[in-house]
Amino acid sequence: MSKKLMASDRLEIMFARNDEYLWSKTVPAIDPNFNSRQIQKWKSRQTALFLLTQLFEKYQLDKNLLNNIQKMPNGRPFVEHSHVDFNISHSGDWVAVIFCYSKTKKTVAIDIEHPQKQRRFKALLDYYADEQEKSELLSDPTKLEHNFYLSWCLREAVLKSQGEGIAKLNSVKHFPSSKTIYCNYCPKGTLHFFKQYSFYLCYFFEANSTITVSQHHNGKLQKIDPISPLIYHVNKEIL
Repeated sequence: MSKKLMASDRLEIMFARNDEYLWSKTVPAIDPNFNSRQIQKWKSRQTALFLLTQLFEKYQLDKNLLNNIQKMPNGRPFVEHSHVDFNISHSGDWVAVIFCYSKTKKTVAIDIEHPQKQRRFKALLDYYADEQEKSELLSDPTKLEHNFYLSWCLREAVLKSQGEGIAKLNSVKHFPSSKTIYCNYCPKGTLHFFKQYSFYLCYFFEANSTITVSQHHNGKLQKIDPISPLIYHVNKEIL
């Protein structure tokens, strides 16, 4: 990476349908014994690897690192590089990755949710949200799905920043009116949430940088501009 490119943090998000891996230069053979669920998971994994490869090529990083993606004890993936962090999410036919290249490693996390069935939104909110949050999210029944996925995705994203799972959903304190989030399992940072496609996308970043959001479609990278996310402060200091 040149000194020019390292003048500031670089933060990118790429998303694609899970058949985009077919544009890869090398596509491994799939196990013929896989069932439909295993095939879907395999396609998502290959597409995520394909997107990460595009990012490593762009920033002139050693692609061999992607042949040795490791996992922390809690399952969070990483590569042995002091300037790189990334995170992966998939839902239905969609895959998303977030990538940060910085002078000192900065944490990122992402969650994508492609609704494919009706969920018991209120019952789930009753399980993990406090009364104040629920009163705001349930005030407009016409926005119930949107507000539920806002509440769910932001929790997934901040918890994934440290590799924590949904068992700690109720440890995240969400204040919709002030657009603030507090959580002991996440560093201080910023979170964005939006829906401009058939899915909801939420991502957390510790870096202080402009984000580039792109879709990989039919072998071509298309920048998404403009995007209009909800913007949250995570673990903002209380004055």
